[in-house]
Amino acid sequence: MASSPGASILTDSNSVSVNLNLTTTNNMWTLTVGKEGGFKQKRITWLSVVAVTASLIFSWMFLLLLISKEQCKQLLWKMMPKTAIKKLQRGGTVVEKHDMVTIFFSDIVGYTEIADCLTPIEIMCMLNKLYTKFDKLVEKHDVYKVETIGDAYMVAGGMAEDCNSIEGAEKVAAFALSALEQVKTMRTKSGSKLQIRVGLASGPVVAGGVGAAMPRFCFFGDNVNMASRMESSSEPMRIQCTDVTHRLLSNSESYNFKMCQRKRKSGLGIHIKGKGRMQTYWINSFERVS
Repeated sequence: MASSPGASILTDSNSVSVNLNLTTTNNMWTLTVGKEGGFKQKRITWLSVVAVTASLIFSWMFLLLLISKEQCKQLLWKMMPKTAIKKLQRGGTVVEKHDMVTIFFSDIVGYTEIADCLTPIEIMCMLNKLYTKFDKLVEKHDVYKVETIGDAYMVAGGMAEDCNSIEGAEKVAAFALSALEQVKTMRTKSGSKLQIRVGLASGPVVAGGVGAAMPRFCFFGDNVNMASRMESSSEPMRIQCTDVTHRLLSNSESYNFKMCQRKRKSGLGIHIKGKGRMQTYWINSFERVS
């Protein structure tokens, strides 16, 4: 018979025996295994309970912290480009120069008269409804929303490193045409149709963070003023663009933009404040090249 040194302490109460089906000569083998204190479940002390509970609470708080940090990061990315945020985090000054950016400006036709008939809350609700639609189009067409000032909405395209000047103009023009379609579904409180004017211009700009408290990412340059002039001299529910923007869209290989020269009784071109007479174009529609 074989046994271990501690086999003598095993009893029926602290051990288990199993018959082994072994073919041997005139013998029956039984395997007995046990523990001196018996097979009893170890009690969980109150200290273990506290430790487990504290671990769960800490893990939950850490998860909430990570979620909050990610939400803050996403909010910052909506306020400024990622490259600008990284420079600010390093304590640097945000100044970016871009050779060719397409700027979009729009405003509501007759906004002053509309606002006179509405309460401040009604004005806010109307603008929020309109700009929420525009914000969704910003994500759809991958353009950068610069800012809103009252009834004015400003967008830019062509700043990203992986986006050339033609692609930037394509995205902004497509955004502008989609914006017109969204406005067609809106009505004022009196039931009349809401209308906007749109202007596009392409050219060099300088962009950067301005201010220390609640800094804003602003655009500067003659091209910004030109886009504003295109908007103010445009017509209701039409998109007016400069000759540069027209040439960029004409060179598009992905889309076919239908455009035409703006004509008046006095001839081609219109008078632009500070620029004199300029040739401008209407952007009417577009379709993807198959």
